[in-house]
Amino acid sequence: MALKISANSAFTHRYLKLRSWGVTFRETAAFGGVHKFPFSQIEYILMSPKAVLSFQVGQEVFSIPTKPKKKKHIETIEALLREVSRAAGR
Repeated sequence: MALKISANSAFTHRYLKLRSWGVTFRETAAFGGVHKFPFSQIEYILMSPKAVLSFQVGQEVFSIPTKPKKKKHIETIEALLREVSRAAGR
């Protein structure tokens, strides 16, 4: 599994990459960096009306803009939901 959503702008570089063990999230701006989480640590997942995918790990929320018509983004979101649900025993 190596699905990825990238969302870059002039000042910010973001990506969310799914691996077999969990998620790598990178955000570089004034602050930020690379964060790695197993699927079991992700507590909530939310998709905003403006297609911003957010997930919560502990007290931190990580967000990335998505493109709902882009096949790779859809596949990545579906895989994230599936793996987090599987890790939670659902």
